[in-house]
Parts: sequence; structure tokens; C-alpha cells
Amino acid sequence: MLGVQLGASVASAGGPIWVSPIALFVIVVIAASLCVVASIGVLVVAHRQALAELGLIGAFAFAVSVLPLVHGLTTPGVLYAPNLASMSSAFWALPLACVSLLPLALPRTELARTWTRHWRPFAFVNVAAITALSIGLLLWPSMLPVPAMNSRSATIAVVASLSICAALSAHHLRLSWISRTAQPFFVSLGFAMIGTSSLVWVAGGPFTIGFWMAHAFDIAGVLALTIGAAFAYNQGSSLREILEPLVAHTPLLAFEVGLDPLVHQFVGSLESKDPITRDHVVRTAELALRVGTAMRLPASQVRTLGLGALLHDIGKLSIPVEIIAKPGRLDAEEFAIMKGHAVAGERMVMGSATLGSIAPIVRGHHERIDGAGYPDGLAGEDLPLLARIVSVCDAFDAMSNTRQYRDGMGEDRAIAILREHSGSQWDGRVVEALVRTVRCKQQRVPALERVGRVVALESDIERLDWCGCGDAVPDVLVESISAGLPGHLR
Repeated sequence: MLGVQLGASVASAGGPIWVSPIALFVIVVIAASLCVVASIGVLVVAHRQALAELGLIGAFAFAVSVLPLVHGLTTPGVLYAPNLASMSSAFWALPLACVSLLPLALPRTELARTWTRHWRPFAFVNVAAITALSIGLLLWPSMLPVPAMNSRSATIAVVASLSICAALSAHHLRLSWISRTAQPFFVSLGFAMIGTSSLVWVAGGPFTIGFWMAHAFDIAGVLALTIGAAFAYNQGSSLREILEPLVAHTPLLAFEVGLDPLVHQFVGSLESKDPITRDHVVRTAELALRVGTAMRLPASQVRTLGLGALLHDIGKLSIPVEIIAKPGRLDAEEFAIMKGHAVAGERMVMGSATLGSIAPIVRGHHERIDGAGYPDGLAGEDLPLLARIVSVCDAFDAMSNTRQYRDGMGEDRAIAILREHSGSQWDGRVVEALVRTVRCKQQRVPALERVGRVVALESDIERLDWCGCGDAVPDVLVESISAGLPGHLR
């Protein structure tokens, strides 16, 4: 899109290609009016559902819709004589709209979090100010200055606005990758289009190719932002449940909404057999996602990490319940059986085309950096990074929380043990990333609580076939899942 807009701006050096104030008036007024209605709809949904990020995006969409509407209404030669408002409203629309995005674009400091918590008055003030400015421009068309195209001040405003839009576009593209859902992609596309449209101010002039192209990008961008919400609303799930990953500033919610029902089925089966293990894997997955994000892993690896952490103990479905639930220490024979859960879990996920990528994590989450782990005795860099992350998060949660065989020792003691064995049992870089994550005072966003508790299945075998697993599923997987289902579904 940047290439198209820049190419159109360069081509604009030849001058106007279609000078039609009437066409500009009609196109912009109709399109901008639709965008205003759509942005108001987003604001209403955000208010009712208490979705802070969606409300801030709605305020942004409102600003880049109302001021362009003024741009269309004040087109010289239609309702107004030559005036400044037609160009000033178009120029200031994006920079002023970006003010409403500052809580999302700024680093996640306490100021940004406070700003987000009080998003309603902040968004209302932004909407009210933009509305007042728009009315003022209609009444006094010369009230707001406008820099010349390709001037230094115009370039600075374009670079700043484009940078904010590009950052939020990249963020939502990452969420779309993690969640494997389309809604965040629409938001990413919208921000990219709106940001790209600002490039018209660094080259060309009115009624050139670049001028018309910028209008097309701006209109399409606002509609893409709002289509994300409309698309979500038309799904069968709860509106809040779908919109949260659309706008959330954390990948946790995006990860949860994109989970395949087979994953819910696995975790639900774990809960049927051992609720303590189910809660452990959910907490481990949440922590692993936070650590992976803190380590700036690519989005594709963050998703694989989350799935691997969530299912790292799935092999325990094949372990007798009397061993899993034993309140004391396991004897040598029992421990040997328990150690088999890593290989059994690998077999289970390898039977699914959608989960095969996490097999190294499931198999290797009890390996050690010094090679003294199991089942393969991998050491150092031979142990996959994602397995190392899950290993640290698994150990931290197991130590800090109460399990069947002992009481939890608390976070500080667990961190001390991790650091004591850093570099021998666990990866030191991962340990320090976990410590920073655990001790971060950032407000926790509840996530993953519903995993394994929101799936209604018609048939366990039909579900497996639907996933493309078919005959490749080991018998232990079918038996384990079936054992966790209500009688009428077995």
C-alpha cells in the first residue's frame, strides 16, 4: 500500500487528472457519512461491553470520519467558495485522531494503563473536541491553518501519524497471527490504509492520482476498522468474547479465542481426570505466553509456545489416576511410569495435523540444560528454546502452587531455586525473563480461565476425524479423551 500511494504521488507530478469538485463532494460526503455511522456504532459497542481498546479505536475512527466529512462539505465550488477548511480538515484529521490512540501506542507504563482504565472520559473528550472543531470549521472555514503540501511541517505530521498507525497495524497483525482469526487482521489493514493515505501531503496536489488514491485508502481504512467489529458481531459467540482479541493489547486473549476445539477437549479431559493438573497447565500456559512475549519471540513462535505449554502434560491422560493423585512422593516404579507422560504426550499431539508442531515441546519439557533430563538427555542448544521456556514456567508454577504431593512454597522461594539451578537445570536467560515477568507490576489481564470448559461435542470420534486426525490417532488418545466425556458422548 505504501508503494501504491508513493507511486501515485510521484505520478501526480504531471498535475491533476480529473478536476471535479462535484464528484469529490458526492463521494466524500457519502463515504464519510457511512464511516461516521460505523464509528459511532463501534463506540456504542465499546461502551456497552466495557472494551477500552475498542473505545479508543472507535474515537480514532470517528475523528478520521468527521473531519473528512467537513473536507467534503466544504469542497470549493459546491456549497462553499474557496476556503481553508476543505484542506485543513483533511490535513488535521489524522494527527488529531492519533491523540486518541496514545494510550495504545505508548509503552505499557503506569500512565498508559491509567489512561486506558479511564478510557470513557478520554474518548468522550476526544469525540466532543473533534465534533466542536468540525462545527467550527463549517461556521468559520478559515479558523484553522493548513501547511503547504510537501512542506517541512506537513512532512513531520505525516511521519508522526504514519509511525503510530504502522505500529498499531503491526501489533494487530501479530494478534491475528497468534489467534489465527480474521478480525485483528481487518484492524491491522485499517490502520495501514489510513496511515498510508497521509502520504498525499508529501507530494502532488489536489485532484491528482495521489489525491484520489489517498481518499480511497482513507475511506477503505475506516471501513476495515469497523468491519472487524461487524464481522465479529455476526459470529455465534459472545460479543465480548470475540471483540476482546480484536483490540486487546496482550496476545493472551487473542491466543485463547483462536484455540482449536480439540485443544479445549484435551484440557477438559485433563480436568475430568485431575483438576489440579488442569489448573497447573493453564497457569503454565499463561505464564509461558507472557515470558515469550517479554523475550520478543515472533508471533508464530508465541502461538506454538502457548499451545505447547497448555498441552505439555497431556500425556498424563495415559497415567493411572492413582499415580497422578498420589498425595506423597512416588516410588521408583511409579516415577518411571510418570516419566512416560512426556513420550505419551508427544504421541497424542503427533496424531493431530493441527498440533504436530508442539510435539518437541511436549516431549522435551523435562529435559535439562546439563543433559540430565528425560526422555532423551538433550543438553544445551540441542534442547529447543520453546521447550526450555515451558520447562522453566512448568517448574515455577509447580513449586509456587500447592500440588497433590506438597504445599506450594511461594513465588520468592521458587525464584530462588530457579536461580540456584540456572545454567544447569534451566536456561539462565529464560529464568531471568520469567523473574522480570513475575515481578512486573503490570495489571493482570484474566485469560485462559475458560480453556477446556466451553466445548460442546457431538462425538469424540467425529471431532477427531473433523480435525483431520483420522486413523492416525493412537488408541490411547481416543481412550483418554473418551474417558473424560459424559456417558452419552462416549
